Amino acid sequence: MIKTVLALLCVGGILGLLIAFSDTQPSKIYVVHNNTAKEPLEIILERYYCSQDNVPILELFNTAQAIKPNGDTYFFNDIGSFFLWIEKQEEKENLTLWVYATDTERYVPAKTAWYSRVGMTPMGYGFSPYEFHVYDTADYYFDEVYTFAQRGETLWHPMVRHLLVENRL
Repeated sequence: MIKTVLALLCVGGILGLLIAFSDTQPSKIYVVHNNTAKEPLEIILERYYCSQDNVPILELFNTAQAIKPNGDTYFFNDIGSFFLWIEKQEEKENLTLWVYATDTERYVPAKTAWYSRVGMTPMGYGFSPYEFHVYDTADYYFDEVYTFAQRGETLWHPMVRHLLVENRL
């Protein structure tokens, strides 16, 4: 009888601890559906995850959002990851693309933004978006940096990194 009571108390205690320490917050968010307005959504830091790298978004700088024609919105913690994800999509031309501008601290259309290749970014690709042209900092168009990302010409490539840091590329 005593063994049964002790066993029930142990099981009850374990269940109580599991309930007390269980994660009650909503799950990780990789995609938000039905964004028919195709406007950038507000990201809740550490709750939204990068759709390419599966890591939490910890800050808004260098983040991006891609919206498919059906309203599915995907989130990215680095512009380089954003470019790699776009390349894998079948209907690239139908995507609505937004990037968080470093200079104005708001989302701007990705195709009209200016880009730097030597920014401090979460995944280390170096592509940093700006809303306005900043001479000798943000001198690249969307199509140029998209091509650089596809060719692997990022700060991860040792020779490219050396040339960019020396301002010879």
